[in-house]
Amino acid sequence: MSAGTRVLVTDIGSVLFRFDPDHRFALLEERTGRPRAELDRLLFASGFETRCEAGEFTADEIRDRVAEMTGFEGTTEELSNLWTSAFTLDEEVLQSLTDSGLTLAIFSNNGPLFADYFAGRFPEAAKWFRHRYFASNLKARKPDEAAFETVTARLHDALGTAPYELLLIDDNRQNSAAAVAAGWQAHTFAGPSTLRDLLTEA
Repeated sequence: MSAGTRVLVTDIGSVLFRFDPDHRFALLEERTGRPRAELDRLLFASGFETRCEAGEFTADEIRDRVAEMTGFEGTTEELSNLWTSAFTLDEEVLQSLTDSGLTLAIFSNNGPLFADYFAGRFPEAAKWFRHRYFASNLKARKPDEAAFETVTARLHDALGTAPYELLLIDDNRQNSAAAVAAGWQAHTFAGPSTLRDLLTEA
């Protein structure tokens, strides 16, 4: 990590949060009565989730479409709880980030079911991240150049940062490469211990 780093920009799934899609599928199966294979085909393999992440639908519109596809009868908030049940905060990662003393930001491909409910669903994490950049709000997903350009500009407007002062922490090598291409620093996340070593190195 460069001595000039000012902002740690972290991904959510499989970085700040452990990601367990099996748990989400189990809850969705129970709630809708549909088998996992069908839910996967309708909600994920079809590209629907990617469209949600890209900001094509609001949270309420996602709820309505999921209801049409699966027979789900609950509220948007309940669907958000089901959707985000795949995520569990990694306390060790959060501790390493907060111990750094640097400004923290989120840059995630998650859609409205996560973004709109983040503060209420995960307050223990949200309180540390005043700067939040979700693909559904950006209308662009990592590793798209447009997504990095927008986040770079917004952090500059908020904090006066230059690209080289931003460090992306992401488990996807394509996203890390896109960050470097945008002039950022990047760390491809491989676990809490390597992140801690990076953030505590002299």
